[in-house]
Amino acid sequence: MIQSAPFQLVRVDLSPADYVHVPQAPKIERRPIFARGADHEWEMSGVVGVNAAGECVGLSNHTWSHVDAPYHLLADGASLDEIDPRQYLSSRARVIDLTDSKATERRETVDGINYHSRIDVADLPDDLEGFDALLLVTGFGALIDRGYPMTKDADHHYPNVTRAAAEMMASIQSIRLVGIDSPSFDKPETNAAAHRVLLGRRPTPVLLLETLTGERLRRALDPLPKEILLTVEPLRAYGQRPDGALSSVYAYYAALEADAGQFDSFVALMRGARVF
Repeated sequence: MIQSAPFQLVRVDLSPADYVHVPQAPKIERRPIFARGADHEWEMSGVVGVNAAGECVGLSNHTWSHVDAPYHLLADGASLDEIDPRQYLSSRARVIDLTDSKATERRETVDGINYHSRIDVADLPDDLEGFDALLLVTGFGALIDRGYPMTKDADHHYPNVTRAAAEMMASIQSIRLVGIDSPSFDKPETNAAAHRVLLGRRPTPVLLLETLTGERLRRALDPLPKEILLTVEPLRAYGQRPDGALSSVYAYYAALEADAGQFDSFVALMRGARVF
């Protein structure tokens, strides 16, 4: 019996290299809990929230890469524990790479990084039907990796999704998850338009992945792949009604074009896995 060789699968971490501040949450700093010494052999560190005065504060579900549940914005929306995990655990995702887009009127430059700042209908390809998820890559991830979101008024420069673009995404019933390399889908002045449209879709909301970065993905493969398997691994969200969760997010793709068929089988296996 001849067995085919295993195909070359690549996994890339889409989470920022370190915790990143966003306006509604404290900066996260690693602190020692126990230090190894002569009288004990354990070494342990952890994370705490620290505000501008150096005081320890609570940790938000929306710091670092994370998933938003409808309850985050909508009082009558579902909390994360009420969402079927199959909606976000493994998704066949269409990558929309706008890093080098030609739409100069929707681009911005901050600290020498030029990125796509406003995602409108014209920026969306016409082949979105059938995908479970979308991954929007604007180039802003380079600024996330530098810690730019920690600076004053940075939220006015986040890449955002217009209401019209959000409505187009929401109109495609197969899409149940959208990720972006921005700490938010909205700027302060948009009054959470994209959040309202996507999280508010009924009966099945479109969940949101925020504060991703595409920089490792581009270092692994440039140009970016058109299609990936997107996986989301949320931390357990405690509380009465969790509005979201910090999440590790990964992109999988086949290293070789010849392995496309085996990759498709892998995607089908992951998407069809039973969840307990």
